[in-house]
Amino acid sequence: MRRLIALLCLSLPLWVAAQKKLDYQLQVNADPAKKTFRVQGSLSFETTATTADSVNIVISRGKGAAQLQLQQVPGTVDTSLNASGDIVYHWRFKHTQPIGTVLHFTYAYDRGDAPTFQFYLDSSFVWAGGYGSAWYPQVMSRAGDGTDNYTRGTGNLRITVPRPLMPVMASATVKTMPGENTQTYEYHYNQPDIFSLYIGKYTRQEHKGRMPFYTYSLHKEIKGDEISHKAAEVLAFLVSQFGPLTIPNFSIIEYPDEVAEITGIGGASILGGIVMPTGALREFNYALFGHEIGHQWWGNKVLSKGGTGTEMISEAMAQYGSLQVVEHFDSARAIQYRTTGYPGYLPDQSGLGYLKNAAAGNDEPLATMSGKNSHILGDSKGFMAFELLSNVVGKQIFHKALQTIGEKYSRDGLTWEDFLKEINTAHGSSLQWFYQQWFNRTGVPEWSHSWQQQDKLLLLTITQQDSIYRLPLEVLITYRNGSTSLQRITLQDRTGKFQLPVKGPVAQVQIDPYFKVLHWDDSLKPIAVAQAKVVRVLNLRIQQKPEEAMTLAKTYLQAGIPDDQYGVECSLYYHMGRIAAAQHKPDEALGYYQHALQSVSRPAELLAYLYYRMAQQAAIKNDTALVEWACTNAVTADAAHQKADGMEAKVKLLRK
Repeated sequence: MRRLIALLCLSLPLWVAAQKKLDYQLQVNADPAKKTFRVQGSLSFETTATTADSVNIVISRGKGAAQLQLQQVPGTVDTSLNASGDIVYHWRFKHTQPIGTVLHFTYAYDRGDAPTFQFYLDSSFVWAGGYGSAWYPQVMSRAGDGTDNYTRGTGNLRITVPRPLMPVMASATVKTMPGENTQTYEYHYNQPDIFSLYIGKYTRQEHKGRMPFYTYSLHKEIKGDEISHKAAEVLAFLVSQFGPLTIPNFSIIEYPDEVAEITGIGGASILGGIVMPTGALREFNYALFGHEIGHQWWGNKVLSKGGTGTEMISEAMAQYGSLQVVEHFDSARAIQYRTTGYPGYLPDQSGLGYLKNAAAGNDEPLATMSGKNSHILGDSKGFMAFELLSNVVGKQIFHKALQTIGEKYSRDGLTWEDFLKEINTAHGSSLQWFYQQWFNRTGVPEWSHSWQQQDKLLLLTITQQDSIYRLPLEVLITYRNGSTSLQRITLQDRTGKFQLPVKGPVAQVQIDPYFKVLHWDDSLKPIAVAQAKVVRVLNLRIQQKPEEAMTLAKTYLQAGIPDDQYGVECSLYYHMGRIAAAQHKPDEALGYYQHALQSVSRPAELLAYLYYRMAQQAAIKNDTALVEWACTNAVTADAAHQKADGMEAKVKLLRK
C-alpha cells in the first residue's frame, strides 16, 4: 500500500516501568448506526514510587463529561488537554500512599464518534486503536527520561454489539454470549497489553498449526486460508531467527480501504496480530507481512528504554526481519528489495529511498534519529545497516544474540547501549568501528574504482570519495568467455590496492554487485539527486504541512525541470493533486493529475496510482465517463508494472 503514512507499528512508545498489576474490568456497548460507543467499568493497580502521591489517567473527549472516580482514597483532581487533544485527569492524593497500595477507579462515558488518530466510527465499522487514542482510560507511567506513556494492562473486556457486527481483539482468549439482537464477546488478557478494538461485519477463517492463526475478513474475495497459512509460515521462520513468542493466537484483521485513505494508515502491528487494509490482503506480500510480524518481537516482546536508538530497536529491526523473510521465501527479489524496493511494498523503504532523502538533505545519525524519520531512515538505511552488521558478525551468531536479547530483556526492556553490548559480546571482539561509522554519523560510503590485468592477477584500486569506512566488499569478476567469479576484500583506507587472482581475460569488474553495502551506487545516484525535489515535498506532506509542500512544488515547477529523465515533474504534480484532493478540491486535483499525465517522463511505479487518483476525484464529481477511462488505464498501467498495486480490485470497488 503506497500511502502517506503507510506502515505503522502501534507499539512504539518508550519503555516505561509499568504500574504494577494494572488490571481492567471493562464493558463496551457499541452501536455504530447510532454513533454510540459507551465505556464503563473499573481499573486497579498497585502504586509505585512515581505514583505514591499522584497519578495521571487519560481519556479521549467524548459525548459529555466522563465519570471517573477514585474509590476510598481521598484526593483532588484537575484536568488538562494533551498534545492529542485527549483529557488528562491529574489525581493528587491527600496523603502519600505506601508503595504497593492498591488503587481502584471506576469510570463511565460515551466515547461517541469524534475522530482522532486511530479512532474511527461510521455506521458499519469501528477502529479503536489503543496506542493512538485513549478510547479506554489509559493509566500513565513515568519513563526514565521523565516522559509519561501509556501503561500495559491485563483484564477482562466485554464487548457488546448489534448483530451482524463482530468485535475483534488480538492476543487474548475469547468466549461469546449471544443475545436476542446483540452479540457479546468477552476477551481475557493475561499478558499485559495496550488494547485495540475493531468492529465490523467480520467472518473468521482459522489455520491450525503450532499456533492458531485467524484471519478476520470483511470481503469475500479475501483468501483468509491462504493468508493465514503463509503468515503462519512467516511467523514460524521468524521464531527460528528471533526466538519464541508467548501469545495465545495470532490475528490478521482487515479494515476498509476507505478508512485507510481517511486515517492515512496503511497497516499496523499490535501484540498478537496485524491490521491491514483490504487492498493489502488481496495478494500476500512477503516484505509487508515480514515487517509487521517482525514487530511481534521488535516493539512488542522487546521494548526499548531511554531516548537513544529507540527507533532502531523497533522499526529498523522489524524491517531487518522483513528482509530475512524475503531472503528465505522469495530470494530472487532480495537484491531488488535492498536496491529499489520490493514489488508491491513501499519503494522508498530501500537503499534508493535513503539516497533520495540524503540528497534532499534529510539525514540523521541512526542512533539518534527523530520520530519523524523512524520510517524514512529506519526502514531504508537502518535495516541495511543491520543486514551488514549481521554479515560482519555472522548470521547464526547475530540471530543467537537477538534470541538472547529477546529472553533477557523482554520483561524490563533494554537500552540501545544494552543492545549493542549484546551483539558485541556475541561477536567476541569490539564492533565499535562499525557502530561509529553506521549508527553514529550521517551518510553512506561512496567510491570509485579502476583495474588492470597482469597475467593471472587483477590489480584493483578503490578510492573512497568522502568519509572513510571499513568495508567488507564483494568483487564480481566477469571474464570474456562469460564466466564469473566472486571474491571478497576489506577496504579500510582512503585508497585500497588489491591483487586478486584471475583465471582468464577479464571483461568487467563490479564492486558490491548485489548491493549488500548501502552506498552511492553509480546507477542510483542520478535518480536520487533528481528525485530529491519530490522527497522534500513529500516529507512536508508527511509532516502535515500541505501549504508549504504546495508552495515548494510550485517553486520547483516554475523554475523548470531540465532533462527530466526520472519523472520529477510528474511526481510533483501528483503530490499537488493529493494535497488538493485532501482539501476537497476535486477540480483542482484533477487539473494537477492531468498535468502529471502530460509530463515528458512518468515513473512506471507511480502511473497506476495516478490514474486511480483521477478516478477517485471523477467519482466525487459523478463524471462516470472519466471514472471509467481512468479505471481502465489504472488497470493497464498496473498490469505493465507486474500488478504491484492490485488495481483490479481497487477499481472494482470504485466502480461500485
